[in-house]
Amino acid sequence: MAESSKRRKGSSSSATTGSHHYHGPSVDFSAPPNPSLSSPRSLTLFSIDIQSERYYSSFSNRDIIDPKYLDSEFFEEENFDCYQVFQNSELVDFMTLKLPYYPELVRAFYNNLEIHEGVIFSKVNKIQIVVDHSLFYSLTKLSSQGVPFEGTLVDDWKPIYSSHDARKMVCVANADITSHLLVGSFTFECRIMYYILYCVLLPRSTNLAQSFEEYLILMWALQTGHQIDWAHLVCYRMHKALWTNAPLPYLHLVTLFMKHLKVLLTNEPFVKVKHSFAIGATTVASFGYKKDLDGQWVRKQDYQANAPDERTPSPPPRDPSSALLNDILNKIWDLCAFVGERFDSMNSHITRLDDDMGFIRHCFDPPTDP
Repeated sequence: MAESSKRRKGSSSSATTGSHHYHGPSVDFSAPPNPSLSSPRSLTLFSIDIQSERYYSSFSNRDIIDPKYLDSEFFEEENFDCYQVFQNSELVDFMTLKLPYYPELVRAFYNNLEIHEGVIFSKVNKIQIVVDHSLFYSLTKLSSQGVPFEGTLVDDWKPIYSSHDARKMVCVANADITSHLLVGSFTFECRIMYYILYCVLLPRSTNLAQSFEEYLILMWALQTGHQIDWAHLVCYRMHKALWTNAPLPYLHLVTLFMKHLKVLLTNEPFVKVKHSFAIGATTVASFGYKKDLDGQWVRKQDYQANAPDERTPSPPPRDPSSALLNDILNKIWDLCAFVGERFDSMNSHITRLDDDMGFIRHCFDPPTDP
């Protein structure tokens, strides 16, 4: 463990040579004062007026991204290659993190967030939050070894990376890789990997059905054994959340920071860990797959076609038009993925309503600390 810590210290200094300073958004001082600035709640949350002003102008109504997590029991029982890749990259501890989250405190955390040389600074309920490299690793187990990836192809990989080859790596054999890729064209394993990256490691809130190049680069790097500075990547994504109207990610992680640094959470409205946040058997089945009698995941239409039925004779040989039928079915599954993404978006809005109701209930019947 000590050896691992030494490696981390050395890599941290090299990963931050670019002098990354991430600051919070600026405040428009010409705006009229918010009547909430002098409220008892504002006085509890913030130490100075500028924090309160920024919060009510930019963060109090900010959307938050549902905190998905891996169902560890499901993935331990299955023999997915992608899960082994995540284990080899030391990502599983972070991906299985699940904690209740505090919507108002999450928004206050991002409102006050600054990042200097990979060190996270914020303040919640007037408690200073400082997460340096060693503490970040201790809490998340995310490595800082490797290149500082920020969503685009890094210089070290330009001589060896090919978008065409990366697409061939993740897609089924008959997929059209020359146009915009839909996630429905991915192989079974790559579809699971993409979903986990999209929902947990680099969370987005929309457009799950269409693939993005930054995820293809990550999938290529993971499957070819290239090291990534995951700590830097998470900090970079947290910084991007400070952009105007950007949804806020990593809610479990913010709770972990606050609990470790003794931020007072008693009587704060919170959202419990929901079953719908888990990525497990239900998620995999939603991709259009089902386990056959041998315990293998197969496409549902293939399972139905191969299911034994002694009551009926074997069907006649399929005519050439069956290829067209398969193409139509594949398009239908792509549509299902697109519709599923829309339902994910609806679920995010419903979660936001739950948050608001939780705050209202908190005003009359404060909940206890989980």
